[in-house]
Amino acid sequence: MINRLHEQLIKAANELPPMPQAVVRLTEIIADPDYAIKDVVRVVELDPALAGKLLRMANSVMYGSGRVGTISEAIVRVGAGTVRTLALAASVKPKKNLDLSAFGYTPDSYWKHCVAVLCFAEEMAAQRLADFGDDFTTAALLHDFGQLVLAKHMSPEQAEALSSLDPTLPAVDRESIILGVNHAEVTAVVTQAWNLPETIVKAVQYHHSPEQHDTPLCHGLNLANQLAWQLEERNFELAREFENRLASRSALNVSEDQMTHLLERGRHRMEVAMEVYS
Repeated sequence: MINRLHEQLIKAANELPPMPQAVVRLTEIIADPDYAIKDVVRVVELDPALAGKLLRMANSVMYGSGRVGTISEAIVRVGAGTVRTLALAASVKPKKNLDLSAFGYTPDSYWKHCVAVLCFAEEMAAQRLADFGDDFTTAALLHDFGQLVLAKHMSPEQAEALSSLDPTLPAVDRESIILGVNHAEVTAVVTQAWNLPETIVKAVQYHHSPEQHDTPLCHGLNLANQLAWQLEERNFELAREFENRLASRSALNVSEDQMTHLLERGRHRMEVAMEVYS
C-alpha cells in the first residue's frame, strides 16, 4: 500500500502544471553567471502585475531609503533571484479549502510560514553570512511545497494516522512511516520536474538533514526554517531539530546573538512581505 501511494505521489508531483513562463525564462537567464539586467527587465515588462509587485517591494522599508522609479533599478536593488520568487508566488500558494491539519497548518498559516522562511533567507543574504547565490529565496518559498502534494493525495485515514503519531518525531520521519515518502523528497521531485536549478532541488530535499548535503544554501535554508519556527513558537519543531540548528550555525559560523538579530530583522521584513506575497 505504501509503495503504491509512493508511486502515486511521485506521479502527481511530476504531473503538476508547468511553471509560469516568466519563471521559466527567469530561471534560464539566472543560470548564466554573466546575465544582463536588461534581459530580466524584458521578462518583467511583459507581466504588469509582477512589475507592480517588484516596484512596491523595491521601495519598501525592507530595502532601505531612496525610491526607485524604473524596473531596472528595482531589479538591481532586490536581485534577480527575488524577482523569480515573486513571479512564482501565486502558483504555489495553497487553496483556501486544502486541509493541512495533519501537518499542523491551515492554508493561511502554511503560507505565512513559507513567507517567513523567505524573509529570513533574504535577511541572511543581506547580512552576507555566506554566498547563497540567486536561488535562496526561491528555495525558501518552495521548501515545504511537498506538503501540499501530500495533503491532496493522502486518504483521510492516512491523515488521521499522521496526526496521531508521536509529535516529538521529526515531520519527515512521521510522513515516511505513514506514507513511505516525506515532503522534502516530494518537493525535490516537483522542483526537478519544473526544471529548477539543481541547487534548489538539493536544498529543499535536504533542508531537514543539511549534513547530507553540506552547502551554504542547504544550511542557510535549515536555519531560515528554524527561525520561522521560532517566530511561530513551534517549540516541538525546534526541539526535534536542535542538533541540525547547531550544525548549520557551525557551518555558517553564526552566533546565537546573530540568530537573535536575524529573528528581529526577519520579523520586520514580514510586515511588508505578507502584503507583497499576498
